[in-house]
Amino acid sequence: MKNALELEDAEQAYYSQWWRWGYDDQPPLYTWMQILVNSIFGVSKFSLSFLRGLIFSASLLVLYQFSMEIIKDKSKAVLVVFSLVLIPTFIDFTFRRLSHTSLLILAILTTYFIVNRIRQNKSILNYCLLGVVISVGILTKYNYVFMLGTLFLGLFFDKKLRKIVFNWRIVISLSVVGITITPHLLWLLSHNGYVIELNNSIHMKTGSGSEGGILFVSPIFSFVVSFLKLLLPLLVFIVTAFLLKKAKLNKTYLNNWLSKLFLLQLLILVIGFVVLDVHKVEVRWLLPLFVSFLVLFFEVFYIENIKKWMQYGFYTFLTVLSLQTLRTPVEKVVNISSSVHFGFQPISEKLRQKYKDKDWVLPDVTYGGNLRLLNPEKKIFSLDDFSLPTSKIDSLNAVFIFKNEKPVTYDYKVVDSIQNFGKEQESLFFTFLRH
Repeated sequence: MKNALELEDAEQAYYSQWWRWGYDDQPPLYTWMQILVNSIFGVSKFSLSFLRGLIFSASLLVLYQFSMEIIKDKSKAVLVVFSLVLIPTFIDFTFRRLSHTSLLILAILTTYFIVNRIRQNKSILNYCLLGVVISVGILTKYNYVFMLGTLFLGLFFDKKLRKIVFNWRIVISLSVVGITITPHLLWLLSHNGYVIELNNSIHMKTGSGSEGGILFVSPIFSFVVSFLKLLLPLLVFIVTAFLLKKAKLNKTYLNNWLSKLFLLQLLILVIGFVVLDVHKVEVRWLLPLFVSFLVLFFEVFYIENIKKWMQYGFYTFLTVLSLQTLRTPVEKVVNISSSVHFGFQPISEKLRQKYKDKDWVLPDVTYGGNLRLLNPEKKIFSLDDFSLPTSKIDSLNAVFIFKNEKPVTYDYKVVDSIQNFGKEQESLFFTFLRH
């Protein structure tokens, strides 16, 4: 039996059936890119992995180029890239799982890269590129605005950043952004139901508005814990190297523009956590906002025997990536249970045999994406797809699948079931809408 898709791969397999201005609680750009890749390679695990791998490789390249621009030292720039293994969230999620967050990492890295270029050369081309990359960021993930807020506050602390904005060419950047993102914003404003669902999703994922905890303390504590989880191995490495006198502090860089932005990013996130009353957050959501500042760590610290560290870094980086590639099959061999080890063939076979001519409406997009992978010629629908117009489903000619319990309403008639499915041993009920 074939393995199932990771969660975000399943989402992309499902959502890439349609061109839309928004998908679930995310902007549309990544899914648009997946649609284009699917049009070339078809709907397959290769297509999903190809796009993620392309973005992963591009992020490494941009991080290296940005490091070279800032540090102007090839050895340190290479070490910056290798230091990504000290950020478990990056290696674990970006290489194997993430979609929108991976593209956001690339967008933010490229934004800082272009901003640094404009600091040196205020050409029309660079301002055009700035508009393009800001548009990419906004259409990739909404928390890109946290980075834009950091750049805005930076205007009050860095003279060269002010000169970037107070230049007539910034109109070019703003025009590109306005033309590019306006259709999506108009779509958001015209779909109140989608905005409500988006707001509900944010509350659910962040625990905002929940009772308990001391005002200000809980959100700040939540941020500190998430930040330490994100960067703890890197911080331990830097502190250890410093205490062992393998690294020295270079105070001349403590007041440069990038260090100011790092502190401002921390400030904005703390304020954001307090204002939004965030009580929980996935560590990976902070990842894009801080990857660019890896450059700062290696700019501020002078590291002895850097060639030796580069060698260690190369072998460690290669080993970690190899382990990530082999992780799923190895987990299966050593009997470490994971939801991806349970394929969706039983559901697919039942639907193909008994309900081939019906519309298939699955319980959620994880089911929907996995069924589409097995049936790329079939249009698949999902009960939790709130951005899908209901007119797309022929309800009177559809089989609806509910999980874990029979539908509570008498509008549905149960005609079939699958018991103890997957890792969670879920019960699936196949139903028709009563006429």
